[in-house]
Amino acid sequence: MMSDDSNGAGEEDEGPLSSTTLVHVLDILDRRPVGQEIQGLTEPSFYLVRSRIMDEEEIEQGSEINIESGKLGPISEIRFKDLSQASQGELAVAILRSVSSDPDRHLMFYNSAGPMSLKFHSFQLLPGVGNSKALQMVKARGGNGWSTFEQVDESCGIESAKLLAERYAKEMEDPSQTPSLLEILIRSQQ
Repeated sequence: MMSDDSNGAGEEDEGPLSSTTLVHVLDILDRRPVGQEIQGLTEPSFYLVRSRIMDEEEIEQGSEINIESGKLGPISEIRFKDLSQASQGELAVAILRSVSSDPDRHLMFYNSAGPMSLKFHSFQLLPGVGNSKALQMVKARGGNGWSTFEQVDESCGIESAKLLAERYAKEMEDPSQTPSLLEILIRSQQ
């Protein structure tokens, strides 16, 4: 059954977009025969979406739109391969901005990551992290963990927020990536 919200999103009550509060605008496209639509990234669940623009004022690439504002029409999911080049380019920036603005939710990965098998650690899911770097990160984490991305960066010599954002973007591009950090860390928490 479709909800009759004031936001006009037309989403299902228990659907994947039901927890959406914000949309990061990745690109604005002309819609034929008339009007415009956005391609965006939802917050907090990180779904790729598109929506018709109802109120064109103050909407620009890189901006954030509150779902309840009435500026957007119904929201629907879109595949990564259907994103415009501009949206694909803006995606990593939008994810990084979101990860940096809500560090507690994303630091959970660095503080709770463990071995997935005898030869593979969860840290190795991050781009550019191999076995030796993963072992170094486990040793640096110790028993207390980290409370900020800066602590992770200093003790491990990585850009922790950026690596996590790159992994999320990679999973959006190829949904067959397993295990999916998007599903484990982001979407299961909703």
